Amino acid sequence: MHSYIQLLTTPTADTAGTAMILDVGKQRYLFGNVHEGLQRACIQRNSKLSKTSEVFITGTTEWKNVGGLFGLILTLADANAAAIMSEAETARLKKIAENPEQLAAKSEKLAKAEADRKQALLEAGLDPDEPVGATEKFGKHQLTLPTLTIHGAENLTHTVATGRRFIFRKGMPVKIIEHSGGQQSEAPDSGREPDWTDDSIQVWKLPIEPGSASEATEVGPESPRKRSFDEFVGADLPSPRSDPAPIEHNYNDQEKRQFVVTEMFNSQWRLDALIDISLRDVNLPAMLWIRNQESNKLERYYPPEDGPLPDIKVLARRPWPGALVEKLPPTKPSKLAMSYIVRHHPQKGKFVPSKAKALNVHHYVWSALQSGTTVKSRDGVTVTPDMVLEPTRIGGGFAVIDLPTKNYISSLIERSEWNTSRVIDGLQAIIWILGPGVASDPTLQGFIQKHSGLKHVVSSPDISPNYITFDSTAALVIRLNQIDSHRYQIPIHSNTMPIVQPSDNRVGTEGLDYVEATRDFRLQLEPQLQIQEPPTKQPFLDTRNVLETTPEEVLAQAKQAREDVAADRLMDKLAGQNLPSQDAEIICLGTGSSAPSKYRNVSATLLRVPGCGSYLFDCGEGTLGQLKRLYNPTELQSVLHDLKAIWISHMHADHHLGTTSVIKAWRQANYGLSDGQVEPRSPRENALSFLGAIQEKKLFLFAGEQMIRWLTEYSSVEAYGYDKLIAIKTRPSTSKAHRSSSMEWRGAPVGFRTYDPVM
Repeated sequence: MHSYIQLLTTPTADTAGTAMILDVGKQRYLFGNVHEGLQRACIQRNSKLSKTSEVFITGTTEWKNVGGLFGLILTLADANAAAIMSEAETARLKKIAENPEQLAAKSEKLAKAEADRKQALLEAGLDPDEPVGATEKFGKHQLTLPTLTIHGAENLTHTVATGRRFIFRKGMPVKIIEHSGGQQSEAPDSGREPDWTDDSIQVWKLPIEPGSASEATEVGPESPRKRSFDEFVGADLPSPRSDPAPIEHNYNDQEKRQFVVTEMFNSQWRLDALIDISLRDVNLPAMLWIRNQESNKLERYYPPEDGPLPDIKVLARRPWPGALVEKLPPTKPSKLAMSYIVRHHPQKGKFVPSKAKALNVHHYVWSALQSGTTVKSRDGVTVTPDMVLEPTRIGGGFAVIDLPTKNYISSLIERSEWNTSRVIDGLQAIIWILGPGVASDPTLQGFIQKHSGLKHVVSSPDISPNYITFDSTAALVIRLNQIDSHRYQIPIHSNTMPIVQPSDNRVGTEGLDYVEATRDFRLQLEPQLQIQEPPTKQPFLDTRNVLETTPEEVLAQAKQAREDVAADRLMDKLAGQNLPSQDAEIICLGTGSSAPSKYRNVSATLLRVPGCGSYLFDCGEGTLGQLKRLYNPTELQSVLHDLKAIWISHMHADHHLGTTSVIKAWRQANYGLSDGQVEPRSPRENALSFLGAIQEKKLFLFAGEQMIRWLTEYSSVEAYGYDKLIAIKTRPSTSKAHRSSSMEWRGAPVGFRTYDPVM
């Protein structure tokens, strides 16, 4: 068996965290942070995630670790649905192509082989109707939906469930297993069994808290009783309470969240199914139809904007079930961080055919011996597996340890797993995912030195260089910079310096025996531990080579064009037009659609108006990374400080999944609050008047009601700055319904020139 770990990302301006793939033949497992930009980074390096069915998210449940999860699920679901359809079509065409004679000959050949197999099994003393060796697989062309299982820390299910209003797919059921309740604590050498296992690997989960250890419970999607959909829809969910809730109450809450996730990705909902409903019972706005009494055809119906609704029946789509859950059970931020120890199963010794032949064992039962079954030879002699197999050896493995801050170090070191042979026997390497300042901690360094027999790979914003992640688009921008350096700036990067500059009071990591994590770093686990160099990929973009390959003819034409544009007559013409805000800049941060691509990020446009402020129109995944590549830290601080508003055009995921990161960066730039800190509300913030609210430093958000609800629900998972937003609900104009666009704040209409709500 061959297996290896390959790093996909390390901390850079584009990729906030560290992700890696464990490749075990036909199966792939994703470990680490599923951050914004992960998909695009994989596309850039041609690292395919299509075989992934298990995702193990490390660290705490917060946006920097899970911001790319929604997009990843959508992409995998669409890819799997397309693959299933393609496989079914291929099987259909193949069956059509085979003529009756070929089918008959194939059937006869298969029948004879099956008869010979059963006879050999009977002679060996085995039941011919029982499967031997590996578990039988589904038929090659059977249409089965693969399940994506996501493992992580507390609040993971809640986070995914918040996306129910804009995420819906039927191509791949999603199952979430989150660890909740605190650290596990077991006595050393207790023989702790793995928390999760399949045919290839065993996984032990290491939940780590910055404080004292406490009892933990594993919360999964299974439950003793499955309640119906109607029991959840419109139910009065519990409100936040200060006293601890009983375990049963928490379990029911988790069951509700899991139900929502199930309906988001494995629902029987159909787009073409319409229900007959009274107009007054419809949750407007919605797409409605009525049936023309004369032609019997369906026609779109637009309800009146003002006045009472008529008492009529209309046809409407029933929203997908997950979206009908008005609100989720309450939760609160959790500091629990997940790490994992992963090991292969014990490797059975290789089968030695010469030994089986010497014992006169029929070749039809060799697979039984390989699977551990005792058989009889043709001579009637009992043959056990150890007589034909080489000795079993311990399976190799690795650990992925995620420590967000120094406060987690002592809890990690005190865990009993490090003294439990059942867990760590065969451990070969530790992949460290460390937050700022953690790598330099003397206690952690002592732990690494104590386990010097292991290979240590460190990924940290203090160590990992801020290299260019998206080489293709960067190379294009660098060439355009040679043509117009004013409009196209070389992305800010460094192939040697990390994204976080170490301060003077940090202890260095000199003398530690570790490997610096870089993208494409590959560590082979089986058949033996070995660092493998990527065969063709370069670790960093060669910017000098990009500059040298631009044709001289192009550079000469660009020079002439710049001189023409700079001519006095053209500048005089522009000045005479008396345009307002002539020094305003429109900066395209993303022009792609649907999903990130190699050359384009998803939708985001920055408008900078000197003297007025900065404004974002749409904020797709990776927008903050685009800003960090465009502006140095001082300039970025200025842009965020001047950011006045974010407009979200609509609720497609490619237009808004970067909003949380930008809001968090804005809060940090304007208030200096660290992760999890919330500034106490001032009396002005609680004022009922719109004018009173905007006296504080606030960030305006203009978006539809569903976007605002999503940000509100997610704010209970992470204090990212929602308390500093003024969320204005927008409604677009509709010509057919004769409705003009409108904006509301706390239920009252507001406008660009209205500073107090119209009461």
